[in-house]
Amino acid sequence: METRFELDIEQAKRRSKKRTLNFIYCSAGALLLLFCVYIYLTAYQIKVLQQDYKSEILFSTESGEIARIGFGRMLLLSDSATVVVSAPGYESRFVYLKRSQGDKIRLIQLEYDYAPVKISSNTDAKDSVWYVNSNIVASNSDLNIALKPGSYSLSLISKHFKDYSSSIIVEPEFGFSGSVELEPVKVQYNIKTKPVGARLFIGDKYIGISPLTGLIDSADIVVQASLEGYKDIVESVDLSREKPEFSRSYQLASAKQVLAITYKPKGGRLFKDNLEVPANSNIVVNKVGKTSLRYTHPGYSDKTLSVTAKQSRVEFNLNPEFGELFFKSSQPAQVFIDNKYYGDTPLSHKVIATTHKIKLARAGYVPQEFNVDVLKNVQQEINVNLITWSEHFLKNSTPKMTNKIGMQFIRYQGKPFLMGAPRTERGQRANELSRAVSFERAFYLSSKEVSNSEYSLYKKQAGKAKNPVVGVSWNDAAMFCNWLSAKVGLEPFYLARGGRVVGYTESSRGYRLPTEAEWEYVAKLAGKRRPSIFVWGDDYDGAELLGNVADKSAEGAVKTYLADYNDGFKSIAPVGSFSSEPSGVFDMSGNVSEWVNDVYSLQIPNPKKTYVDFLGPKNGSDHVIKGSNYSSSTWTELRASFRESSDSGRTDVGFRVARYIN
Repeated sequence: METRFELDIEQAKRRSKKRTLNFIYCSAGALLLLFCVYIYLTAYQIKVLQQDYKSEILFSTESGEIARIGFGRMLLLSDSATVVVSAPGYESRFVYLKRSQGDKIRLIQLEYDYAPVKISSNTDAKDSVWYVNSNIVASNSDLNIALKPGSYSLSLISKHFKDYSSSIIVEPEFGFSGSVELEPVKVQYNIKTKPVGARLFIGDKYIGISPLTGLIDSADIVVQASLEGYKDIVESVDLSREKPEFSRSYQLASAKQVLAITYKPKGGRLFKDNLEVPANSNIVVNKVGKTSLRYTHPGYSDKTLSVTAKQSRVEFNLNPEFGELFFKSSQPAQVFIDNKYYGDTPLSHKVIATTHKIKLARAGYVPQEFNVDVLKNVQQEINVNLITWSEHFLKNSTPKMTNKIGMQFIRYQGKPFLMGAPRTERGQRANELSRAVSFERAFYLSSKEVSNSEYSLYKKQAGKAKNPVVGVSWNDAAMFCNWLSAKVGLEPFYLARGGRVVGYTESSRGYRLPTEAEWEYVAKLAGKRRPSIFVWGDDYDGAELLGNVADKSAEGAVKTYLADYNDGFKSIAPVGSFSSEPSGVFDMSGNVSEWVNDVYSLQIPNPKKTYVDFLGPKNGSDHVIKGSNYSSSTWTELRASFRESSDSGRTDVGFRVARYIN
């Protein structure tokens, strides 16, 4: 059993412990209170001021971290933060907080935000214009905008209504809403038609018979006037532009109907009310009154009809008018009128008095084609002078001609002469048989030998471009002529099979090699009074020698040469390097020898016969080569009558080109 003393000691201990605990609690409480006071005093305080309209103030965090501790105070938990202050009816404000800032109290003044303004009107016109305080704010029938709270003057203008004005008060947060009733503008209308009695409509509504007056609300309207037999008149009208009165006087035009027409003959001209229109099988005419139709055709009498609405079909049957043509011609010829054969001249024929296509034709002669205007009841004489094709081609030729690849030609009309050489001529050879020749057909001869560049257009050929082509066979030269004919659309002269010449067409005007007679004529006689032995004349001493022959410049390249002559070329020279010869051509003496058309033959000519346009024998293997070349040095070779033969190409043989003109 404890003693009193022990109990007192125990109670004293408990009281001491309780006092200790109370002290601890009080100290802790005081410290906590001091901490809270510190926090409260060091926190940020945002004071918000509103205008007359009071609404709930709201705080939110845009960035950073804060703690709300009441009474508008905020404890910054991060280094910085952005606080959004908002209230209904006001614009939001942003407040930036930072630990280092000394000012803990922020005073924020909120401003009114825009409020909605919605006003409807009794018009759906898209051209309505709204004004607020005299400023245009919208162009529509209804107003839907936002304004700051306050008082405003409002106006609405619409073209078909009277102007409207009033005042409105825009409240914070709620704005303003309402409606507007516009009073329509009344327009006086006065509508007349010619003729009167037309039924009048505005839109789909029938309003009466013209002439008519009345009142109508201003609007965009469609006016229609209709009268039997006439074309409707429809007009769109903006009545706002017709103030103070809408007045119209319509001239109604006749309605149309389709009229079927048949024409005999067809192909004439149709006039409706004196205006030409297409002569179709169906045309459009007036339903009211009469339509005048007139139909004309060359060679026929005109006919005029007056058509009414009761007619659906008419016929024009014109009566023909005739004239007479009497045809004569220099040679009997066939007569064609509009491509139909009517007989041979002289011929008289009655035809319709209009323009006709005439053709007079005879074999071997140029057809004459022309148009004749035949006159009514008149006999007209047509006298035609026919010319042969030969005369035609010769008449239309020119003294000089350049073809499509640039080759130049000279025209020749050969004269009778004795080709070959007599036995008495110095240097004459046995194969130079004398033959009397003459020319009925004129011909073109190229002024220069065919060059490598020209031949290469047909077949690639090596060598200097301006030098004459050499090494080609007679067949190669003839096929070049056919190629040249094809380029200009002429009938080929040579007949070929598998690339080989097998004959020729004598009547062809296509390109060919010159005949031996043509070659010799140009070399001996063209441009001279009488035939000469050499191209340059009859001088054997060579004083007038022109051309590239074996001379001093060829020393060492040939066995013999003319020591007293120097042309400056050791071998082949470019074509045309020397002056032209009396005939006007180049290089018939010297440079390269030349293929001609003739087959080589030693057949004795008939001394009593003159050979006209002589083309040489038709059969044989070798062909004639004419003229001297750069290796020629004897008087025998330099003579114009000199001839050789071969059928294969040689390095000293080229060619020039000819063709018949007529």
